[in-house]
Amino acid sequence: MEQVTVSSKGQIAIPKQVRQALNLTEGTKLTLEVRGQEIVLSKGDAWRKLKGAAADMGDLMEKFAAFRKEEREREDSRP
Repeated sequence: MEQVTVSSKGQIAIPKQVRQALNLTEGTKLTLEVRGQEIVLSKGDAWRKLKGAAADMGDLMEKFAAFRKEEREREDSRP
């Protein structure tokens, strides 16, 4: 676990090991989320695209099963 200090301007520096591990370079966009007393930084905003995805999981599984069934039928009907 790394420890950082907040500057008088409210800034922090991300330690070099962390920047290297996550391939963070100048201009990399990070998303900041407050969870109670924690600050979570995420690379990009990919997590937002997934937020709530599990809500439709049952419907998604049914669609996937139907898709696979159609694929198998097509494969079986080929000469």
